[in-house]
Amino acid sequence: MRIVTLLISITMLLPAVLSGQHHYERIGERLDTVTIRPNELSVGIRSAVFFRNNEYDARYQKGYTLPGARITAFAAYTLPAASGVRLSLGLSTLRYWGASRYPAGVAYADLPYWTDHGDYVRLRLLPHVQATLKPSPATELTLGTLVGGSAHELVEPIYNPELDLTADPEMGVQFRGDWQRFRMDAWVNWMSMIFKNDRHQEAFTFGVSTVTRLHSGERWRLELPVHAIATHRGGEYNWAQQDTVHTWMNAAGGLRLSYRPFSQKPTIFWGSVYALAALSSGGHFPYERGVGVYGSLGLELEHFSFRSDYWHGYQYVSPFASPFANALTFGMKPTANRSADYVRLYGGYSHRFGQAVALSAEAHVWFHPADSWTMSHALELTMRISPSFLIAVL
Repeated sequence: MRIVTLLISITMLLPAVLSGQHHYERIGERLDTVTIRPNELSVGIRSAVFFRNNEYDARYQKGYTLPGARITAFAAYTLPAASGVRLSLGLSTLRYWGASRYPAGVAYADLPYWTDHGDYVRLRLLPHVQATLKPSPATELTLGTLVGGSAHELVEPIYNPELDLTADPEMGVQFRGDWQRFRMDAWVNWMSMIFKNDRHQEAFTFGVSTVTRLHSGERWRLELPVHAIATHRGGEYNWAQQDTVHTWMNAAGGLRLSYRPFSQKPTIFWGSVYALAALSSGGHFPYERGVGVYGSLGLELEHFSFRSDYWHGYQYVSPFASPFANALTFGMKPTANRSADYVRLYGGYSHRFGQAVALSAEAHVWFHPADSWTMSHALELTMRISPSFLIAVL
């Protein structure tokens, strides 16, 4: 036991315990602080073909495998208004090899009333409709399909990046801004609407993610990130739904310090610490108040990435959280654990082939200190191919 503890401690103190380009960063989805060029007609494809294997400690969560692909094909046209308007129309699909049910991932297991086990479909196609207005080069308003998932840059005890591989595209309204000292992302993801006598609940999520740059020098950078997300189940028309209204709120605030030792090399050491809180109503989960602390150390390199994280939560519950952040286990029904903690080690490799192709591989290892340092792990390989083609300038 002492040897294991010593090895973990030494590993956490290794060269900033290496982390870098998170391969979930999706091509072309960062806010461009430029004007949209008008009168362009183009087509594009965003695709991610992936294979992820999760071998989890069954006492916390059973393991599962995600082999599949997510593909969105669209045509886009830009108009001259303000700093630009873009309308994108197309189709999006998520397919798991060897599965017919959708969604097939367990990410929805902690979103009650959302997974319909009677919905047996061969292929699910969803419309991709996105209208984007740039009031200024630094701001962007989006209606329809949002720039969502891990692009919100929420910490993992609030939002699990693996949802990029399992969740529906987010739909609703979103405002993003990127100024010299402040960056923000605010959105409403409307997951389910209802009509009279529907047997499911209305479901939507509201979120805010901000970063304040307290100091931004050539080598040192100090940032203040603040994240909040609220998930709601309810609706006034669900007369057939024999349940109460549920709302879960999660918030995080912290500091992130980064250091760039070489001006000519993409090498960045960083560390961050967050305090988190959870608040809920409706009585679905056993805890309505919870707190947690989350710390990370890392190093960003050009291709390789490594990091370590420590999490400890007390009565903390987040519907979208990473696997072991909740003070619950998910089997046949949620079981209360009161507290949850883990040490996570991460290593990854990513490489871009031009602007349209990215290949990445990653490995995760979780240790559970409160359970005699039992171990869980995950391996993933992902290729993202996202070409775009200019058809004409009209």
